Amino acid sequence: MFEYFITSGARRKILIYLLNHPDEEYHLRELSRKTGEPAPMIKRELDKLDQMGFILSWTKGNQRRFRVNRNFLLWPELRSLVDKFQNLSTPPKVSTTYTLKEISLKRKSWGKRSREIVEAYGRGLKRRKPRHPSEARMLEEFS
Repeated sequence: MFEYFITSGARRKILIYLLNHPDEEYHLRELSRKTGEPAPMIKRELDKLDQMGFILSWTKGNQRRFRVNRNFLLWPELRSLVDKFQNLSTPPKVSTTYTLKEISLKRKSWGKRSREIVEAYGRGLKRRKPRHPSEARMLEEFS
């Protein structure tokens, strides 16, 4: 479900990892190994997070080091959001999905309901212009 809020897979993995280990500091290759994402992708996402102020970065020798900024405005909210998503036993249902068989049954019931409506209001029902080509075909079938 977290993927619906943060669509970038690399950013999602970095955020989850950093929020679960907020007191540690990392360098680029270390984060790349721990998240399993390529270093250039990690660097791009870390640059964006650094611009937002979510992480602090500095150079130590020839390495650029990163650490979570606990003073970031959304720190508590992001932390609680990650905790909630990790504690979900089953992901919440986002949308209703139907099998092909269920779809065909629904279409049959829609056709049946359409016939009932036409019978209830009579066959003399005429509309000036159908709104959709499928509606035109349906009206041709009933007239």
